[in-house]
Amino acid sequence: MKNFFILLFILISNISFGQNFEFGVSGGFNSSTHTLRTDGATQIGVSFNTIGNLQYQVDSYPGYHVKGILSVSKTFSDIWNIKFSSGAGYSSQGATLVTANKTRMTNNLNYIQVPLLITLSFRKLGFLFGPQINFLNDIKTSITKSTILSLNALANNNYFTFKDEDYQNRDNSFVFGVEYEVYKDLSASIKYLTSLKNISTVPGETWKNKNIEISLNYTLLSNIK
Repeated sequence: MKNFFILLFILISNISFGQNFEFGVSGGFNSSTHTLRTDGATQIGVSFNTIGNLQYQVDSYPGYHVKGILSVSKTFSDIWNIKFSSGAGYSSQGATLVTANKTRMTNNLNYIQVPLLITLSFRKLGFLFGPQINFLNDIKTSITKSTILSLNALANNNYFTFKDEDYQNRDNSFVFGVEYEVYKDLSASIKYLTSLKNISTVPGETWKNKNIEISLNYTLLSNIK
């Protein structure tokens, strides 16, 4: 990630004079989940989501995001340009875990997002990538127990109970995706975000966020220098 920041500095130094500065807003929907791994767990052929070597089904969590975006871009010809974007935003994301006895635990994690992205655009289509720093703001966990008595009686009920302190305060992630200009000042994008490091503080467990963002982006202010 250090090399990426050096690259960004070089790009900004070379394109920030006499170029296009923009301020815009972005928002849309998330489809997020977790990958859960017990360190050293024995797995043959198939990777399962596990905590304490117990298997969990992990379902996606529907959420949303909103951001304010500052960007500087340079057009090199009539058909392509390069843009550096940053800003801050809010994301509601998480995952739903299902235990062997069909107890559902829904984790809603709220993050403050700070993206640092480069977009390479060819005509109306752009390819974007870069790191994003996510600061954990809040965690809410809701539990829905199975109504099937036989499952509650026979299955292992020693499922993991989530607490706020089980998560790291920061999630460093990598982002890549595509963006398409729908009209002037309006674009749509789809991005995939994945954690670069373990977001769990639980000894012996490695958790990571996975998130798909579908966004509409609107430029509010544009100033050609």
